Amino acid sequence: MAEYLQRVPVSLKIRGMTEKYILREAVKDVITPTVYERQKHPFLSPPATLNPDQPLHALMQDTLRGSATASVPFLDQKRVVAALDGLTKPGADAGHQVVMDQVLTLALSFVFMHEGLGLAA
Repeated sequence: MAEYLQRVPVSLKIRGMTEKYILREAVKDVITPTVYERQKHPFLSPPATLNPDQPLHALMQDTLRGSATASVPFLDQKRVVAALDGLTKPGADAGHQVVMDQVLTLALSFVFMHEGLGLAA
């Protein structure tokens, strides 16, 4: 399916501001208008830095503070660690914490992809 969809013209994938156009049209008669017209929503991972008792928190802390992160050329590990430390300061803004958690989760993904693709030195 992925190979086929690579050959599908972009005009069938995105039409105006409507993403997944061809998919929406294919299922239009079996979904509600609310679903058909709904904007695309990004997948957000569960908050890792906000739940210190969870294994994902420890994984994020260990990985982003470790040598694997230092080997990713487009990440500034000092700034990443500063962001991690800033989330645990007393009185930290809850909205900022949620946003930074997503940014740090993205950084964690970059580290795993860098390692998984064999790009680490």
